[in-house]
Amino acid sequence: MTARQAMASMAIAWAHLGLVGAAPACAHPVAIVTEVDGSVRVAAGGRSSRPEVADPVEQDATLFVERDARIVLAYPRAGSVWELRGPGRFAARGDAVEALGGSGSAARRDLAPALRALQIRPDGTTIQGSAAMRGAGSLQLQAAGPTGSQWMRDPVRLCWRVLGAQWSYRVRLIDDDGAVLFEVRTRDSTFELPATLALRPDAPYLWHVLATGPHGESAEAAGEFHRLDADREQALLRAQSGMAGLDATGRVLVRIALRQQGFTPEGPSACPLAAAQ
Repeated sequence: MTARQAMASMAIAWAHLGLVGAAPACAHPVAIVTEVDGSVRVAAGGRSSRPEVADPVEQDATLFVERDARIVLAYPRAGSVWELRGPGRFAARGDAVEALGGSGSAARRDLAPALRALQIRPDGTTIQGSAAMRGAGSLQLQAAGPTGSQWMRDPVRLCWRVLGAQWSYRVRLIDDDGAVLFEVRTRDSTFELPATLALRPDAPYLWHVLATGPHGESAEAAGEFHRLDADREQALLRAQSGMAGLDATGRVLVRIALRQQGFTPEGPSACPLAAAQ
């Protein structure tokens, strides 16, 4: 049984987080909205909506840009950015924008190499949040972190909501083949994995905590994470360090890249800075 199958068999209820204004999943997203000003509408799949920053735009969607309005679309795979100004009607093709009518303009520019190296997906920014599993009665154990990506340079801290002073916790780390790589018992609500535990980059790992109460009560929770490979980590770090020099589109794309890799604005984990063991 793989780690993913193990998670399914335990009936984990995953929470999902996203940037403000994230649109429903699109059939064939090709671009991402990075800036929008004024009256703009996007029509696709029989629906019409007002776009917001970080919304995906699907192939062959029609954009209606009113006078004095503008919208900027980033094509991560094509490595281009399109700025559309109204009044006009435009179509988002697979790797470019086509003007369909009106006196507005569509200006193309290249996506900065540092941003293209982030390998951003145009299919939105939904990420996995924490997982909660119900135990006995009304007990609920909440896994706080980690989920999503973790920096190679940082230690991995596992943490969960404490249930009581007399509770104990069994923590297991499971690889994608279902093998238990590490197990420990603790009375704390956070634990740092040993630095000697070798974790493969980009490999998914499931961590599971089973809480046991003083009267035999139990509850459990889990999370899944992976460590970034060195190249992707360096690309993200370079983009982050250069954010001050980026325009609005560049800053949005860096935030989207971090979200897609599983990082929140507060960091990769909600765990305390210092692990109690």
